[in-house]
Amino acid sequence: MNRTVLILGGGIAGLTAALHLAADGHTVTVIEQADRLGGRLCQAPPPLLLEAHAATWSLLKTLGKDTAARRLRHTPLEFLQATGARIQFLHLPLPSPLNTLLGTTLFQGLSMRDRWHLLSFLERTWEQDPPLPNDLDTRAADEWLASIGQSEQARHGVWNSLARLLLGAALPQVSAGLFMRTLRRCFLTGARATKLIIPPHGLDSFLLTPLRAELDRIGVRSRVNTTVTQLHFTQDRVAHVELADRTRLTADWYISALPHHRLTPLLPERVVTHYAYFQQISRLSESPLVIVRLHLAQPVEHTQLVLLERNRFHWMIRHADEERHEQATVLWAAAVDEPDLLPQSKDDLVQLTLRDMEKAFPGGPLPRLIEADVVRLPSAILATRPGMQQCRPLSPSPFANFLVAGAWTDTGWPANLESAILSGQRSASLVPADAS
Repeated sequence: MNRTVLILGGGIAGLTAALHLAADGHTVTVIEQADRLGGRLCQAPPPLLLEAHAATWSLLKTLGKDTAARRLRHTPLEFLQATGARIQFLHLPLPSPLNTLLGTTLFQGLSMRDRWHLLSFLERTWEQDPPLPNDLDTRAADEWLASIGQSEQARHGVWNSLARLLLGAALPQVSAGLFMRTLRRCFLTGARATKLIIPPHGLDSFLLTPLRAELDRIGVRSRVNTTVTQLHFTQDRVAHVELADRTRLTADWYISALPHHRLTPLLPERVVTHYAYFQQISRLSESPLVIVRLHLAQPVEHTQLVLLERNRFHWMIRHADEERHEQATVLWAAAVDEPDLLPQSKDDLVQLTLRDMEKAFPGGPLPRLIEADVVRLPSAILATRPGMQQCRPLSPSPFANFLVAGAWTDTGWPANLESAILSGQRSASLVPADAS
């Protein structure tokens, strides 16, 4: 007997769960507060696709988008250092661990001393002699990197830039455990895993549009502009959800795919105070994100990703504008955990972007600006401070018919696209086809 499932939240986690549940024959309804499905990813830059992102590639395959994406050219990872030097991390088509060893040896972003210490650490890690410390989740990445011989210059430059890109915060604010696990998965597991693909489209057109179309095709119902105000419980189950207009909706199973700060206000106080599961969630916090998108009258041939050291924006993606303007370029600039940028005007943020763009992509006069968009998100990226990993919940809640999904849940990944998609897949897999 198939189940009815109510999914709260129409972001990528909720939509992924809906896709899998409907494919299994369940009757699925997605409730979204905004006027369209997709959440804040509707305004997000292109995804950074690595082979390690297995859940993302699985979703792309389901949507028929994986073959075209894999044909795209590899995008080098470039570092713009404070000295003005531009360094690429080489993608070497060699078997593991040769690609890592040779890539690290040739990487000019680290001094010879830093490379030697890093290679020595990697060798010990592969041999498990000694094994990795078991306290990495409670230590800051900056302190841990210093303990394995990485200089201040290396930490403030290369490693800090990677931390901002992969985890959304500077080294002193991120867990050493999560930082190390993410690096190992993305860059230290073979040549295929380190191939970086960046589609020349924002996430809305690249992923969300075909996903919404597939959900419509398989009969997933959606209710947009609909606000849930309360979850009601009876004994060990969710009884119903209440909407802003006092309507009550019932289902066999309920999945919350909301941000953590939107979930806890929907719960009765007795539930939050009684269950450690929900108390831990209330300890989570998020850092801000500012994204500027520029359309420029300047064609480019290849997609580029540049990590900027000690600039206002922390990374930039530049690609051909294949959607709106011929012979034009789209430039995305992102600044993470920079709250002082939030109140700045659109014009000021655009000027800051152009200033950093001149450093990231030098050569010739500034191209003509066609149009610009600014996205300010005060609460965007899950803070991954030391000790916070244990507060990220698994999908099963203390209630028999209530699951939790979202990038912020405990998937083993930072709170990124891969984490969101994986959480949706896992939540869907926990809804049985028979009565329970």
